Amino acid sequence: GNEGVGPNWAGLAGSEVELDDGTVVVADEEYLTRSIVEPNAQIVKGFNGIMPERELDADEVAAIVAYLQELGDPAG
Repeated sequence: GNEGVGPNWAGLAGSEVELDDGTVVVADEEYLTRSIVEPNAQIVKGFNGIMPERELDADEVAAIVAYLQELGDPAG
């Protein structure tokens, strides 16, 4: 629930995310999937693109996205 080298995941799914280029996107399933598969494609403002790419199969990616969608609001 705390920010560190990357943004907080709690409450991420469905929220608006500002990217380093100033655009704002919704952290929907497509965004979350791309962020997992290509972690440095869209960097969140204020963070560096240091996440290494991992070779995950479609089921693993889907499980991570489902987990992110289940996380609640970090404020409570």
